[in-house]
Amino acid sequence: MDEAGAGLSSPQPPVSDPFRTGKAYSISEAARLAGTTSATVRRWIAGYDAIGHHMEPVFGEKDRPTQKVSFLELVEIIVAVGFRRDKKIKLERIRRAHEYARKVWLTPFPFASMKFAEFGGHLIHDFETAEPGSGRMAFDLQGQWVLPEIVQDALSSLEFESDDNLAARWYPFGKAARIVVDPHYAAGRPVVEGTRVPVQVIRERFAAGDSIRHLATDYGLQSSVVEEVLRHAA
Repeated sequence: MDEAGAGLSSPQPPVSDPFRTGKAYSISEAARLAGTTSATVRRWIAGYDAIGHHMEPVFGEKDRPTQKVSFLELVEIIVAVGFRRDKKIKLERIRRAHEYARKVWLTPFPFASMKFAEFGGHLIHDFETAEPGSGRMAFDLQGQWVLPEIVQDALSSLEFESDDNLAARWYPFGKAARIVVDPHYAAGRPVVEGTRVPVQVIRERFAAGDSIRHLATDYGLQSSVVEEVLRHAA
């Protein structure tokens, strides 16, 4: 399998960080952060049954509670949303690709793994070769198999933990912006990078009439950082 097969020797050990695996986000919060709808998130994690229609959970694990999701689950939702931006990629294909990646890499969170960021194009190419279907999920770029650009962008906005190679932090506006989602701070809500100051608090205080200069002084930030946060948080 080329690079995609790296790490097949043993299952990934259980994630020991409860901040990344604990159920921290409501369905609506996860949907808002990922840029999709609550109904979509609920169906993806729990599956869906209706007259004449059945959908398996996209990320496996049937019958799990559907009121909250963890940080690692949020990251997988974000990646799946990237795939779904291409309307030709059916949800069932994404589900099958996730299942394939789980089995190959022996991890419950393949879309949130460093391996997917580095070798996802190769793995998805192998998946499409093994299970042909409509809607391309990997593309040949000068002899290298790569993921769709929007998925690459989502993965490049992540930082990974060295001990388990799973996502540890997410920069929702890219790493150049000073806003980060770190499950260890502010209950996993967006904060100003390098601080524990929630973005929502800055936004609410500014809306209530506090000046940028006042906010910068209160939180020990440069005014330009407060302006950047407000620009992204608008």
